[in-house]
Amino acid sequence: MVDVSLLQSLSYVAAAIGVCAAAVYYVMILRATERNRKIQLSTNITQRLGTKEFQRDYVEISTLDWRDLDDFRKRYDHSVNHESFAQRWSVWGTYDNLGYLLREGLVDREIMFNSLGFGSVMIWGRYKPVIDDIRVRELGSRWLENFEYLAEQMWQMSKTRGYTSPGFKDGLIFDRYGDVFEPMSTPPP
Repeated sequence: MVDVSLLQSLSYVAAAIGVCAAAVYYVMILRATERNRKIQLSTNITQRLGTKEFQRDYVEISTLDWRDLDDFRKRYDHSVNHESFAQRWSVWGTYDNLGYLLREGLVDREIMFNSLGFGSVMIWGRYKPVIDDIRVRELGSRWLENFEYLAEQMWQMSKTRGYTSPGFKDGLIFDRYGDVFEPMSTPPP
């Protein structure tokens, strides 16, 4: 005859195994949900950066021409050129939001880089003096800090992928921004 205490002990062990199995299953479900959420977010980012509207705004602000900050203010300041202002804020704001997602670990760096996140390097490199000026005059030092973070992260990744040349001397597009991201390492012209 089987001892009742043995049966009771076996039922406790079986219950403990069941609880452990349920916990493992729950963790697996949480990980799968997290992975699916990141995939969905990455898909949304890719779709946003790939729209004609975003690309049009990106190209427009990439080709604006100005001599210095005074010239920029006269030609493109929000008080004189509403269209340019809207395009800049659309692109800058998008990159700032993406930088926040990247900083918080909500999106993968590789996916961000491959989803045109590297474009943030060129826009930040081109507009850093303007953004710094707006920070000083109007909106404070933390304005667009996530955009800056994104651009710095994408800069580091672009260097490892051959988007820059050694010493930034070969005339690659990203070489133009060496003095923005690494001011001490860029030789004078």
